[in-house]
Amino acid sequence: MGARLRVFLTREQDKTLLNLRTRDLPQKVKDKAEVIRLNSHGWYVEKIAAHFDWTPQTIREILHKWEKQGIEGLWELPGRGCKPKYGEEDIVFLEECLKKEPRTYNSVQLAQKLESERQIQLSPDRLRRVLKKKGVIWKRARKSHKGKQDPKNREIKQADLEMLTLSAAAGEIDLKYLDESGFCMWSEPSYTYYQRGEQKHLEQTKRRGRRLSIIGLIQHEVSFVYGLVIGGVNRKSYIQMMEQEAQEAEKNGRIRVIVQDNGPIHRCKEVQQLWSKWESQNLYIFFLPKYCSEMNPIELEWQHLKKDELSGQMFEDELDLAYAVMNGVKARGEKGQYSTERIKFNEHTSS
Repeated sequence: MGARLRVFLTREQDKTLLNLRTRDLPQKVKDKAEVIRLNSHGWYVEKIAAHFDWTPQTIREILHKWEKQGIEGLWELPGRGCKPKYGEEDIVFLEECLKKEPRTYNSVQLAQKLESERQIQLSPDRLRRVLKKKGVIWKRARKSHKGKQDPKNREIKQADLEMLTLSAAAGEIDLKYLDESGFCMWSEPSYTYYQRGEQKHLEQTKRRGRRLSIIGLIQHEVSFVYGLVIGGVNRKSYIQMMEQEAQEAEKNGRIRVIVQDNGPIHRCKEVQQLWSKWESQNLYIFFLPKYCSEMNPIELEWQHLKKDELSGQMFEDELDLAYAVMNGVKARGEKGQYSTERIKFNEHTSS
């Protein structure tokens, strides 16, 4: 058997290698420095290999590099390791597909697309890691109607709405936003905290039940007026709510503007015949451009009501659902420090 492989360090060299442990360096460089120090302190190659769970041959190569190159031998030469199977242009290709194509992709579908169109084979797991480093992450998509919008009309309406907002902020007018939405007895399962290794199950009720619709009017940081109906909101319910707004505007002697979309009940013949009457009572309607629901801030109120107050719950019947919606509206009002009022529609208006 030959002589044991052993390196000898000066006090300065040992201190230099020890200080590498606290520097911002690759872990492998720090481990190699520790290998050299342990060997200089009398550890055999086999013992060091067992300590790091490396092969004795790897330890010998590290020690030989130290003897030949000194501290420079701790770093790997550039170009080491497996060459990437993809180029920067391949990832740019995927990013363009994600931005421009009118569909969604998961990692499996992206890997298949990369192989079929670029002849690049990457596993879905590897592709996820590569995309994450580029800032491309897995996230929820949303529906959009921007492709159907008229940009010029939207710009004009946006400027008009900003002027109305300034007038409301100055106390010259009352500005309210109107919209309709709906709720079901069954909620889609979402994320929740639960014990590791177990899964929470939400038991569905015996029947899905009928849709509970809501029509609401929100005045920023002032009030939220709403009404509930089983089924869809019809023109009679809408007219009853607008009549109440017109009466209040006439009583207060202030101009009141209602911002709303172009829904059928908002523009039906029976409603149009009431526009001149409402205007004589200081109530005016501002119609948003088509397919521009994002310009109506009440849309955010619906989202918060559904996600923050009702999400992840199953209801036995429509009455339980209605109470949950009313409690949710009340909770939102208390958080936002604005008043809430529920209108009870006449029986003949909601039928």
